[in-house]
Amino acid sequence: MNPRERVLAASRGEDVDRIPWSPRLDLWFLARRARGTLPPEYADCDLVDIARSLGCASHMAQGADTTRLADRDLSLRGLGLDNHADYPFRIRVEGLPVRFERDSENQRTWIETPAGTIHTHLHQDQEMLRRGISLPFVQSYAVESAEDLEALGIVFDHLRVEPNPEGFGAFCRHVGEQGLPVARGPVAASPLHLMLHELMPMERFFYLYRDCRDELYELARHIEPLYEAMLQALCDSQAEVVLWGANYDRDITSPRFFEREMMPWLQRAAQRLHAANKLMLCHTDGENNHLLPLYRQCGFDIAESVCPTPMTELSLPQIRDGLGPEIAVWGGIPSVVLLDEAMDDAAFEAYLDALFTEMGDGHRLVLGVADNVPPDANWSRLLAIGGRIRAHGPVVGA
Repeated sequence: MNPRERVLAASRGEDVDRIPWSPRLDLWFLARRARGTLPPEYADCDLVDIARSLGCASHMAQGADTTRLADRDLSLRGLGLDNHADYPFRIRVEGLPVRFERDSENQRTWIETPAGTIHTHLHQDQEMLRRGISLPFVQSYAVESAEDLEALGIVFDHLRVEPNPEGFGAFCRHVGEQGLPVARGPVAASPLHLMLHELMPMERFFYLYRDCRDELYELARHIEPLYEAMLQALCDSQAEVVLWGANYDRDITSPRFFEREMMPWLQRAAQRLHAANKLMLCHTDGENNHLLPLYRQCGFDIAESVCPTPMTELSLPQIRDGLGPEIAVWGGIPSVVLLDEAMDDAAFEAYLDALFTEMGDGHRLVLGVADNVPPDANWSRLLAIGGRIRAHGPVVGA
C-alpha cells in the first residue's frame, strides 16, 4: 500500500499493511528555514519530499502546504477566515469598501459598513517564524465592544464563497500518493465558536455571552449563510476527507458550551458530508477530558492531532475508549517526547515500548505528532518511530 491508501484505509477502519505514520512537519520546516538550519539534504525540498525521504505519509490535514507563505491571503484573517491557493474555496467581500495594508511585520484590514468600520490588525515577525509560529498574533480584534456587532453582521452579509476546484485539484496532484489531502473547512465549528475563537478576545466573548447573548445570536444569524455556503462548497469538492472544526478544549469550549453552541453545527456538517460520501475530520488537539462523550454524538469520523499524556490528562487508551470504535485517531504522540530536554534516550525507548503496548492492534489509528514536530526535535526519534511501526506489522480491520 502507498501512504495515501494507508491513511484512508485506517480512517475507514479497513485493513492496512502497517499503521500509517504521518508526523506534521510544517512548523518544524518553517522554523528551520527561518533560522537557516534546515538539514542540507532538505534545502530544495518541500513537505512532500521530506515525507518521502522519511518513508511516511505527508501530513496534509490542515488542507494546504502552509510553508508556501506567498500562497496565503491573510486579508480576512482577522475575521478568522484564511484564503490559500490550496483550499477548495475562497472567501471575498462583495459590495463593501475594503482596504488592506501590509508591511514586513503587520497586516491591517479596514472594511467600511453603514454602521461603522471593522478594523483588524495582525502582527508576525521573523522571530515568530524562527520559533515556528506560523500564524500572526492579533493586535486589534474585529469586536472591540458590543457596539461593533451590528457592523460586523453587515460584513458577514457581504461575504461570498467562490469554489476553487482548480487550486484544490492542483494541491491533490502535488501530494499525489504520498499523503491524503484534506479539504480545509472552517477552523471554528460554528458561528458562536468563530466569535470565541477569532472575532474577539476570549474574556470579552464570555462577558458578552453572559450580558449580550441575544446580540451574539443575532450576529450568528448573519454568519450562518457563510457557513452554509462553505459546507456546500466542501460537499461539491473532490475531497475524500474534510476538516470542519478545530481547537476544542474542556476549559474553553466547556462541555455545556460545546453541546449547546457547537455540536448542532458539527452534526449538520457530518450529515451533509456523509451524504456526499466524504469523511469528516476535527482537529481535537486540546484537553479532551469530559468532551469525549459529546464527540461520539457529533458524527465526525476522525479525531486529528490527538494529544495524550503527559501534555494532557488522558492517556491514549483512555482517549480511544472515550471516542469509541467508530472514530479514527490521527496523532497520539505528544511532541515533547521528541525533545532531548524533556526526555533522554532511555526514557524515549521506554515510552515507545509503552506506546506500542497501549495502542493494541492499531485499528483506526494514524500515528502522528500532536500538534506538530517541534523545531528542536531529535530527528533520530522520528526515524525510530517509523522503524517500530514497520516492525509492528499489518493491522486487520474490525
